[in-house]
Amino acid sequence: MNLGFALEQLTLEYERSEKAFFDSSTNANQRNKDIIFGSLKSCIEDYRKAMRQAITDAETLLLERDAESRSTASTAGPLIRQRVAFLGTYSLVDELLQMVTNKNDVQPSEKEPTKSRISQLIDTLRMPWTWKDVGKRRLAAKTGLGLLIGSLWVAIPYLREAIAYPNSIWVGMTAAVVSLETTGATFAKAVDRLWGTLVAGGYAMLINKLFDGSHWAVKLFALSIFVFTATFLTNKERPYASRYASASVVSILYGSFDNGIDAVDYAGMRVMLIFTGVMLFLFVEVLVFPRSSRTVVQASSLQFFEDLEHFFYDSGRICGSISAITRTKNGGEDNKVQLPEDDPMWLLREGYEKFPSLANELDSTRDVVSKTVGIAKGELRPGLQEPSLGVNIALDSAGYNNLLAEQSKIVSQLDLLIRSIKSLIGYYSNLNDNNRVRNLYWPTLLSTCLVDMAQQLSKCGDNLRAVFPNGLLRPGSCDIEQTIRAIAVFRNFEDLVLDTLNIVAERHSSYLDTLNTSGEKVGYAPGFRLTLSLAISSILTVGHSLSLCGQHLEGIIQQSFPDDEFQSGVISSIQQPTIPLGNGSSINGSGRQSNFEENGRH
Repeated sequence: MNLGFALEQLTLEYERSEKAFFDSSTNANQRNKDIIFGSLKSCIEDYRKAMRQAITDAETLLLERDAESRSTASTAGPLIRQRVAFLGTYSLVDELLQMVTNKNDVQPSEKEPTKSRISQLIDTLRMPWTWKDVGKRRLAAKTGLGLLIGSLWVAIPYLREAIAYPNSIWVGMTAAVVSLETTGATFAKAVDRLWGTLVAGGYAMLINKLFDGSHWAVKLFALSIFVFTATFLTNKERPYASRYASASVVSILYGSFDNGIDAVDYAGMRVMLIFTGVMLFLFVEVLVFPRSSRTVVQASSLQFFEDLEHFFYDSGRICGSISAITRTKNGGEDNKVQLPEDDPMWLLREGYEKFPSLANELDSTRDVVSKTVGIAKGELRPGLQEPSLGVNIALDSAGYNNLLAEQSKIVSQLDLLIRSIKSLIGYYSNLNDNNRVRNLYWPTLLSTCLVDMAQQLSKCGDNLRAVFPNGLLRPGSCDIEQTIRAIAVFRNFEDLVLDTLNIVAERHSSYLDTLNTSGEKVGYAPGFRLTLSLAISSILTVGHSLSLCGQHLEGIIQQSFPDDEFQSGVISSIQQPTIPLGNGSSINGSGRQSNFEENGRH
């Protein structure tokens, strides 16, 4: 009730402050605004006190529970969710307080001294050499080759005078403009350029037929109407088509007049040359320097699981070493950093930076996972637009969007897990060497859970490499039955999540017994337990997301194979000897319970 009342008051004051903050009145009301913000700051302080009191009361209630109730009813799952919600709300309010407190303390940064030309040159020369970047080398080479071919329309007199006069440069210019890093992105921009040229040419020819296209007033009015319409109807996802159509209208209406050519002939010539430039560069793109966006997405989607496996192994190894951290070193010298008693989340927010962390290397491993997802997400839209040309399958838009969404969710949980591990390092650096909480070996439990996740990912990776030997998520040398069996291993993550919850519940009961029987204040209980809850919650969320990734992989494979072949493969994959259980379900030949027909996601 105390927490709810404080939250209600905070909501009312926040609403008032929001109105005052966006008020467009003059500085005469600045004093009233400061008063309102002062009231908001006071309400935030009251809420923080109420939150701290609520956390303390929760600890007291848990410690007062008798041992029998703790042993007969597991509360690990609800407690994890409650603590995660507590932390989210508490941190939000604390960040809001810091924003209000520092609102008037922000000082304008001093203007940096202007660098001399020599200093700028030296800084430029010190920049890292980009020759090792394969993508940049490929982009430069294919753009140069495209311009080399396009320049033939300027260098060869017959092409320049008889075919492309007076704008033979358009072929090479088109090759330079549509050159992008991947085939899908290049194809999309080439189509937009050609489409914009066609629309602008058709419009210019219509104006020339209906009106006197050479009159300046007609051209100006027609140009204004077209640019307004093209800008108004611009597709935000692909704006280049509308912009280039506007530029083409200007070129056709004014270029034909300036060169003494009929607008109809000029528009046809422009369409022909733009089409020629597009086809020439697509020839270079597809046959000489191919880098399919579709292939990048298919490869990155599988590479993600291998990168995540390395992260779990590294994090498990680091968690296993946390229990060995002691409070003293160098013959008894105390290395303790004082933890604030009234701020349980200090370590999670900023305090973990005060300790020499063993988990700094996890940041680089996490960056590798994040980069893999970023590459796949960046190439997904060009990959969906890329033509298959009869030699490749189209990407499943819904399947890959869902798969990458789950992978992005996993990456966000890795950030939370890293911060929790760093916070645990801080707590164990402040625990006495004989503290009874050390005997519970919470970091070892986390290490076991993380290693189990890594081992399960290793099994999934082995199966995926067996059915996708080329590293691409597309039908390969294996049939549909083998592919389904390989991807079905991801369902084991649900069992792994349940096993983790069971282990945490048992250890949580022992932890409460330790707190109840210990005569000392152990482990900065509120913040320590919140940190553990966040770490466990992130592991459970990753496990559940990996199970969902398996479902999305099954959906992608279903779209990759013909329907009749997919259905026959599913039937073959589940036709195993079964043992009836008497409750409508059964155990298949692998020893796992199967409700395949009842569960729609299978």
